[in-house]
Amino acid sequence: MRNTLSKNDKRLIPAVAAALLIGMGLHDLFSLWPSIVTEFIAPVNESIWEHVKIVFWPLLLVELVFHPREQRAAGLTSLFLVCTWMLGTSWLYHVALGGRAFLVDIVLFAGSILLWFWLSSVLPVPRSWLPVLNGLLVLLIGLIFAFTITPPHGTLFNDPTLADAWSVLPC
Repeated sequence: MRNTLSKNDKRLIPAVAAALLIGMGLHDLFSLWPSIVTEFIAPVNESIWEHVKIVFWPLLLVELVFHPREQRAAGLTSLFLVCTWMLGTSWLYHVALGGRAFLVDIVLFAGSILLWFWLSSVLPVPRSWLPVLNGLLVLLIGLIFAFTITPPHGTLFNDPTLADAWSVLPC
């Protein structure tokens, strides 16, 4: 593993800062501008799955526009790992521990973006993985679209802020 940032990594620092700002903007985008377009790129509710969008779309943009092509495999692998980490840590905090602090959500989000930056610069992923990674990317985008239209029943897809609301009762 390297101890210093390469020239390409230093070039990504402003892009990662932009990803942080874009992700924060996406959080309330659907509330401000409800449409069929915004529902696919912004969270429509406070479910754990919906919040993957605020990490996925900004990092995909950074990956495709700013990340050097020779590091594309590492960037995509890091994107999948970070989305999985975001799902897992959010589930642990909100479901297993019952947490509700907004500050923790902000730390999880920012930590996910920074984790991507670090992982994409240190993971030695061969370029030969790109066809599989591109297929996984299409699959994940398909899942985001499908689960936005018809979310499955389950803890990842329920809004934990409605845990005590009448709207979740089966009547």
